[in-house]
Amino acid sequence: MPKKIHLFLIVLLFQYNAVFSQSKIVLDKNSGGGYCNNYFDLGDQGFALIFNKNKDDESTNSNATLQNNIFYYSKDLSKKANFKISSTGIFTINATKNHLILVDRLSTKYYVRVLDFMGREVSSRKFDLNTIGLNQDVISKIHYTDQGKMIFEVYDGHDDLHIYTINLIDARGGELMEVDIPLPSANPLESMTFLGHWKMVAQNMGYYILARKGANSEFDPNAIAYHIAFYDEDFNLFREFLLDNFLMPNVQMIGKEASFILNPTLQSFAVSCLIMRNGKSGFMVANYGMNSNSNVMSLFWHKEFEITQNGKYRLVENDGLSVPIPPVISNKGPKIIVNVVKNKMNVSEEAINQMVVFDAQGNAVFNEIQMGNFEGLNLDNYCVDNDNLYSRIKKLQIASVLKPYCEQVNTDVLDIDVDADGNELAIVRNYDISKNQVIIYRFNHK
Repeated sequence: MPKKIHLFLIVLLFQYNAVFSQSKIVLDKNSGGGYCNNYFDLGDQGFALIFNKNKDDESTNSNATLQNNIFYYSKDLSKKANFKISSTGIFTINATKNHLILVDRLSTKYYVRVLDFMGREVSSRKFDLNTIGLNQDVISKIHYTDQGKMIFEVYDGHDDLHIYTINLIDARGGELMEVDIPLPSANPLESMTFLGHWKMVAQNMGYYILARKGANSEFDPNAIAYHIAFYDEDFNLFREFLLDNFLMPNVQMIGKEASFILNPTLQSFAVSCLIMRNGKSGFMVANYGMNSNSNVMSLFWHKEFEITQNGKYRLVENDGLSVPIPPVISNKGPKIIVNVVKNKMNVSEEAINQMVVFDAQGNAVFNEIQMGNFEGLNLDNYCVDNDNLYSRIKKLQIASVLKPYCEQVNTDVLDIDVDADGNELAIVRNYDISKNQVIIYRFNHK
């Protein structure tokens, strides 16, 4: 092959990779049909942007019906839909593996629409919580299942769990009703004294997962354990597990609670709490798997870390008065992310935290003091960052497109995301009325 042709092909291939490794989408007032007033992160299913003439706008009435122009995208931008939906109350968008769930709520009255990912309506439901004696204040959390059910998690004055459900797709599913939960009566270990009530942990792969905290006080007054119960789609008890004591010898738990989460990718349970070892504040993280031959979960790995620069950042106060919150656990595919966060902060600002990221084998691939989590970014703080508290971002490709926005006013970052494969996403909003732009950037993993 002649040398000139060979060099031309190399340049052409480089240009091809440069073009197709980055995607950019711009939405503005003209294409959006209004102002971008809402953004919804739908997790693994993508995200949605809502353009409308907000009720706070001088030209609209506070009780007016809003015409919402909705733009849906998958995280890799390969799937997208644009559709219009009217709303009169608090309007939210959620997603399951199979559907988009649009909720329009006015006080206790719900109007729920189920759509496919092309924006076509599959079904809709209208119901009122008040008809069964509920109000919005008692709702702890709402779950949406892949099978099309809407689950209301409620705790009464005694902290006892109640679950209400309605089938959003099958009309034969009836109205909103309370589920009769067959709570386990047998203890996984006879010595386990229960300290807490049943809590709903997650819904995954057609199973509902409940857990309650206990203590194996016969062996160690500091020994903490969890009784975990699996239920099928009809809330029939399927199987029980014990997540046995996760504190190592000579370690004391700080605070009253531990964090507990299911990692759907690994099909494992991660638990974390603040600890005291040899007079120093720290935290532990352990990952457990289900054992087919035993009701006691198998320990995959266990890690302990000191709190970094606690004297400077005061992530954990040992003053005998404060009750620190347990670490916050989240998942990103097979990765487990743990944030040790100060419990006194302005809710409108990012929190200083120690962030540790584990791979599936329990190796800590990142451990730094940071501002915010992987999804959050305060652009003003990021642009200054004298203490290098955004090191998780500076090595990413999105850093090159975020930095120029430091020179602009009326600009913020709606979301940043790095998926399990290392692909990056950044969504920037310029809310200057003359521009009203949302710019979506995506970089393929190098």
